[in-house]
Amino acid sequence: MKLRYFWLILFVFLFPVHTYADRPVLPSHAPLLAEEEKKEGKNEYFEYQLRIPHFSGLKNEVFQTKLNEYYSTKMMMFKRKLEKEAKQYYDENKGALSIHPYVGSTDYKITYNRKPLLSLYTSYYQYTGGAHGMYEWRANTFDIDLEKELMLAELFTGAGYEQMIRQEILKQIQQNKDSFFPDATEKICKISELKFFLETENLVVYFPLYELAPYSSGIPEFRIPYTLLQEQLKGKYQKILIDK
Repeated sequence: MKLRYFWLILFVFLFPVHTYADRPVLPSHAPLLAEEEKKEGKNEYFEYQLRIPHFSGLKNEVFQTKLNEYYSTKMMMFKRKLEKEAKQYYDENKGALSIHPYVGSTDYKITYNRKPLLSLYTSYYQYTGGAHGMYEWRANTFDIDLEKELMLAELFTGAGYEQMIRQEILKQIQQNKDSFFPDATEKICKISELKFFLETENLVVYFPLYELAPYSSGIPEFRIPYTLLQEQLKGKYQKILIDK
């Protein structure tokens, strides 16, 4: 009997049973854990490489699953749509001397990761022939405590913030106006919804390729310091982004 208890105690010591409560608890402002899932493939008409973000460390595992499924689903939809178009192009041009396969890839960059805020953009690239491929950014910012994506307006109080942001963008265009189309300032005033993501010191507003500048200029980014918007930021986000 004593020998049996000895082996039982030894087993528990060597192989402790871990429960959900035993998982390490991240500090309140600790960044979320982020890993990546890679998927790639190639055939005679299509080549792809996907880098998909995968997050862990959230208290609410249901929201965590939704967050991970959101990015996985979006990227797989992009891949399947482009692959279908590639197959159609291939079937219609089998007799051609040379057929270049379509190319698709996705990537991502986490630009701010300090609870409760998570901000990142995903990049979608496709090449279907011609001089160069095309790519776009799709940015998202989340309040993990609220378990929701934040719109730009939800970071601020009142409506004055948007005018300040547009004025700062116009100022930056004027400082380097040779890099932009002549009607860039006019477009800034007309665009109804500003695309954005967060960085450590700045709110970054960006615009699609060809919207304000030629392809060679890349995606236009405008960095607006949080200190410039301090009075418009909601108190909760002011403490996180400025006071820290």
